[in-house]
Amino acid sequence: MSTFSGLNTALSALYAQRRGLDLTGQNIANVNTEGYSRQRVELSPREAITDPARWSTSDGAGDGVEITDVTRLHNEFMTNRTRAEHGLNGYLQAQRTVYANVEQALGEPSDNGLQAQLSEYWAAWSDVANRPGDPSARTALLSRANTVTTSMSTTRQNLDNLFGATREALAADVEVVNQTSAGVADLNARIALARTAGMPTNELSDKRDQLVLKLSELTGATARVKTDGTVDVMLSGAMIVQGDTTRNLQAVGTTTVDGRTIAPVQVRFTDAGNPVASITTGKIASHMEALTKTVPDAVDGLDQVASVLIQTVNDQHRLGFDITVTPPATAPSPQPGGDFFSGTDAKDISVAITDPTKIAASSTSTTPYQGDNANLMAGVAKDPAGADTAYRNYIVGIGIQGQTINRRADAQQVISDDVTAAEQAESGVSLDEEMTNMIQFQRAYEAAAKVISTIDTTLDTLINMKR
Repeated sequence: MSTFSGLNTALSALYAQRRGLDLTGQNIANVNTEGYSRQRVELSPREAITDPARWSTSDGAGDGVEITDVTRLHNEFMTNRTRAEHGLNGYLQAQRTVYANVEQALGEPSDNGLQAQLSEYWAAWSDVANRPGDPSARTALLSRANTVTTSMSTTRQNLDNLFGATREALAADVEVVNQTSAGVADLNARIALARTAGMPTNELSDKRDQLVLKLSELTGATARVKTDGTVDVMLSGAMIVQGDTTRNLQAVGTTTVDGRTIAPVQVRFTDAGNPVASITTGKIASHMEALTKTVPDAVDGLDQVASVLIQTVNDQHRLGFDITVTPPATAPSPQPGGDFFSGTDAKDISVAITDPTKIAASSTSTTPYQGDNANLMAGVAKDPAGADTAYRNYIVGIGIQGQTINRRADAQQVISDDVTAAEQAESGVSLDEEMTNMIQFQRAYEAAAKVISTIDTTLDTLINMKR
């Protein structure tokens, strides 16, 4: 064994510890970088004899140290769980927003909400019953009725606008999915090429996993790592990224709530046949549920309340008589009451009467200034099958659904945060740990340098022995 083998051994130690210091610096530099997985240098001893033979000799001291790999501390199981929990969290948080927007459109409970306006409307009928000949009471009734119809129409329009805004958000998020999928495919190609060339791919893998996590949050996508370092991304088993190729998605269907039965909103693949994409969780799944169920159900419920109001009021109003005066007569010549409201639902409901004398407050034509029919109309508010009851049940139903979603979203946020924290504890950078590693590599480097210095002194003594 040559005397210089000690120099080679110490030199390999210098290289290895310097590389360890480099990686420690890289980890510290990225302590706040989102998605970064800390890296670790893998060291292995060099053997003095790698190919044993008959005449091989060895002093048993070995031949130093070598760097076998730079490991990315990454747990694929934890990553997959994080993706799944983030996908569900994305769905529930988006659902929370949808119900908050629906509740905002309805504006209940409120002193100015539709429930309060309906109460004032029925109270106005009581005023007419008490003062059937008072023009101001009749005018006030029409004003209250117009307030109710305007509020219903406005609320219906707000829900329609919410549908349109959600439809636009769906299209935008689908485009984000396409762009993100293209990013994953590009990184897959770069990772495969780098691995073929024997180059490190840790940072590329971190970036790619961040994009896959984004896809999971949007669509609930899952990923499968392949032996070449690339990943396949799937939606309920259907590939959207395979190696460096992608399948794009598109949002199709109506942009208005009234067109949902003719052209239902769907997310489809853009390739041959345009198959429907199965998206069961994530933000896009929430958009789809909002467009196919949540907002349409809210619209249908409001339309039903308006329909009941129109039907019950018109039925009772037709049973009464007004105080129409036919000139040149000055006394009323009562006419049977007609429709008080026009329209069929919350979209087109309006007050059909503009003349206060056309209000059929009396139940008989012989005593037109009697308010018994107006009194019966006020009693419609207490009808278990009436508009008031229907509206209260409608609001309570939406409130319960919203409360349930809020509770689920709160619980899922905690779970998602815990899973993320667990993943970070395993793959994230700990400054305390890195400082410890830095001291270890520093001391090892100093020791290796001292070995070289000592061997140099020894050799100098040996060379100058005969001087």
